[in-house]
Amino acid sequence: MKTYPVSAGRTALAVTATGGHLDGVRFDLAGRGAVAPMHTAPWYDEEMPAGTPPMLRLLRGDFFCAPFGANDVAPGDGPPHGHAASGDWRLVKSGNGFVELELATPIMGARLTKRVEARAGETAVYQRHVFTGGAGRLPVGHHAMLRAEGTLRLGFAPRIFAGTPPEPVEVAPAGHSILAYPQEITDLAHAERADGGVINLTTYPVDDGHEDLWMLASDPGPGFAWTAATSTDGGWVWFGLKNPRVLPETVVWQSNGGRSYPPFSSRHRRVIGLEEVCSYFHLGHAASTDDNPLATRGIPTAITLAPEGEAAIPYVFGVAATPAGFDAVVRIEEEDGGILLLDRNGREAFAALDVSFVTNPG
Repeated sequence: MKTYPVSAGRTALAVTATGGHLDGVRFDLAGRGAVAPMHTAPWYDEEMPAGTPPMLRLLRGDFFCAPFGANDVAPGDGPPHGHAASGDWRLVKSGNGFVELELATPIMGARLTKRVEARAGETAVYQRHVFTGGAGRLPVGHHAMLRAEGTLRLGFAPRIFAGTPPEPVEVAPAGHSILAYPQEITDLAHAERADGGVINLTTYPVDDGHEDLWMLASDPGPGFAWTAATSTDGGWVWFGLKNPRVLPETVVWQSNGGRSYPPFSSRHRRVIGLEEVCSYFHLGHAASTDDNPLATRGIPTAITLAPEGEAAIPYVFGVAATPAGFDAVVRIEEEDGGILLLDRNGREAFAALDVSFVTNPG
């Protein structure tokens, strides 16, 4: 597998030439050693049936999707999540701590470039995708995935919507979902289950043998929005930062043995996708550009490409060491030289970071 390495001090990873997936992401937390929170699918070294999209063969770390979800509008735009997640990325230039790549296949007539960067003294990965030219509306997003070796406590920026899609992610006999579909969720700690019970969506995992998906829309007012996952056993917290006016929604994919068909084969477990998107759930190009229920509320579910324009999508994720007893993040504030993460009990964690990367996406 051909990759482009990126490293700077305490952060190291590689970008796959096929699909642009982030591989082998590792962070060095002073005094804690290496932390590798990102997921790699268990079939990464297995033979796959002919015609399997490279996106599914590779499935690791984080990757950029254009369109996000089903590819059902533009003829020839490739497999699910588009050529951005399965196509060839060509090297434009690389240097100390960064790589710049260009997708070989245009997306709706647009040139798509990718810059992945690590910075000295930080435990974070900076990504910027830029569409140049093109025409039409397009759902896009990042597909970051964590592996929950232990319990993860989840926290999210202030939101204006949370809910499940119109239909279950899986139905018997192909798979099993446990959430009620559809539902609007007012309290993440008390979401409805299909069996009439409730489930706490701020803790993962809480059940086994299920495949579920839900989404929230961030408050567009603040300069940045965030998602966080605290490893209560590992002594670290993973965070993602975005501009909520560029990537308004967060898709949460809970994959814990609920797909019986290959290559999942009931073995894809303890995986959670924390996916920052501009999309209508995972339902794809057509659903995201139609008059869907979120769009009718004024919540964007697609970006617009213009022949003479550019559309930049910045996103940062990373980790921070946490003090003993650190729980779910309830607030992230900009601090001199980085961000301060605060849990529900007032404990603090700090990560060196350039917040302006997402607040000024130009």
